[in-house]
Amino acid sequence: MKEFFSVLEVANLLKVSRSAVLYNIKSGKLKASQVGKIHIISEEDFGEFLKHHKEKKKREEANQTKLDL
Repeated sequence: MKEFFSVLEVANLLKVSRSAVLYNIKSGKLKASQVGKIHIISEEDFGEFLKHHKEKKKREEANQTKLDL
């Protein structure tokens, strides 16, 4: 059975605001389904978001290191 997270749960896990999670949903960076007035994020979609975010952060750190040389 799939597990789902609420926007507030994702915000708490990422230590960001609820608005930041909603921004990522509306911008298409984080996939979510809307059920009535609430958004739910599947465990799989949250994992993909984290994976993409970590890869992006590594690229940014690598680019900054190159600039510091």
